[in-house]
Amino acid sequence: MKVRICLAALCFLIFNCSAAYGQTPKKDDRSAEWEYKQLSPPSDELLNHYAKDGWEIAAAAGGGGDGGFYTVILKRSKSHPLFGTQTAKMPKPEPPPPQKPTCRLTLAQAPVIRGLRLGMTSDEVFAIFPANEREEFDRAQKLKSAELPPSYGYTGFQFGLSNYATKDRFTGIGSITFGLFDRKVVSIGATYSPVPQFDRPVQLMEIITKQFGLPEFKDWPGYNEYWGSPSLSCDGFTFQVDASVAYNGYFSVSLTDPTHTKIMEDRKQADRAKKREGFKL
Repeated sequence: MKVRICLAALCFLIFNCSAAYGQTPKKDDRSAEWEYKQLSPPSDELLNHYAKDGWEIAAAAGGGGDGGFYTVILKRSKSHPLFGTQTAKMPKPEPPPPQKPTCRLTLAQAPVIRGLRLGMTSDEVFAIFPANEREEFDRAQKLKSAELPPSYGYTGFQFGLSNYATKDRFTGIGSITFGLFDRKVVSIGATYSPVPQFDRPVQLMEIITKQFGLPEFKDWPGYNEYWGSPSLSCDGFTFQVDASVAYNGYFSVSLTDPTHTKIMEDRKQADRAKKREGFKL
């Protein structure tokens, strides 16, 4: 009889232990020794954030190698005072403050390229690059078309300087492009060719900054003597150089008045709003 009672008790114990072993503790089951959480993909900032609330790495799985692990399993002990509580989400980082231009030059102080400057009218530009009757008609049509959407006042012209009587004025410049907004020059691009041999872009930049009256190259944001495409934002204009091709005997510079971009965008949005209001099904 005693043997039967012991066997029955043993069976009952085995049955209940097996059932308990097969169950997954509920999230709010305070009897669990550990609680777990998965992070995918993890980052150093995220792991440190959870570590402050008592979480520690239990396992990791996924990529490995240079790419790191895709998933990390965290665990937190029941003995930790925050056991069973939610860990707050990471706060979003504050956006960096806008960089203030280190160049205080105004639009009136922008570089002048062989007499070409920002703010010139289309008539002043065309006087330097005179055209025949057919070309004059095409230019006039292009300016007129630019007043309509989707140009909203902007158009561009490119001149191969060897085609004009003023070519001697632009010796060493292969081509010039103009961006015009409301018939005024808002950008100038010039490609110089051929040019002397330069060992490093910084040698070219020393000449450019000196002749155009710009801040010394070492004072430009992001300065690097091997910087192939340096750019400078001033109060009244932006200036950019593509010096990466100087080894091949040519380089280009571009000069822009950025104020026209907001006016263009405002016109575009106003035009779209007007079309939406007049839309009928």
